[in-house]
Amino acid sequence: MSPRLCVAGMPLSVGFDRIDKELQSIIQNSEIIIAEEKKTAHRVLARSGCRGRDFFLLNEHTDLKSKLSIVDKVSSAGLSCFFSDQGTPCVADPGYDFVDMCYDRGVDVFSFPGPSSITTALSLSGFYAEKFYFAGFPPREKSSRKKFFDKLFSAEDTIVLFERPYVMKKLVDELVVFKRRIAVVYNLGMKDEKVIRGRSKEIANELKNMPKAPFVVILEGVK
Repeated sequence: MSPRLCVAGMPLSVGFDRIDKELQSIIQNSEIIIAEEKKTAHRVLARSGCRGRDFFLLNEHTDLKSKLSIVDKVSSAGLSCFFSDQGTPCVADPGYDFVDMCYDRGVDVFSFPGPSSITTALSLSGFYAEKFYFAGFPPREKSSRKKFFDKLFSAEDTIVLFERPYVMKKLVDELVVFKRRIAVVYNLGMKDEKVIRGRSKEIANELKNMPKAPFVVILEGVK
């Protein structure tokens, strides 16, 4: 039997009671478990009846040598499962190169589809989304960051981007020159989920006072 790797989506909220029974079965039957964060891994494994199981961490701190070691283990196993902290793995998350290496080693990679914060936030924005562009995370370096936003602000498509919660005040100042509407959606899927919409100057104060929580930004496009 050839090695198989399930790339599994996780709930966007902390409600791990939402983990599908079929996914729980995949986790239970996996020889190798790969997770993005330790806390999430423990909760998912406990919910799946696998409390105390060993697992490997794969995140932005994982070096190439460690990734190759995990690939070796996956390619020698029967079934393995890789899940992210929230949402779908490998989309603005670590792991795409790991999956690529698994393909190169002859691993059969398959999905257990889960929610995506990108499309969920788009649907909540109320903006034209027949075509959209996902920009990922802005660069941290000042000049690269300026070029990044200059490019976005000149585009006509609706744009989705991520940013780290502690950079919100800086982001608000950068978005002030954007003339169309903006939507910021935070704590997707949670009880305090909220959508803040409007032109940047109208919503600047509310955004600056927003809780430090995971969020998605949508820049309105031209229909």
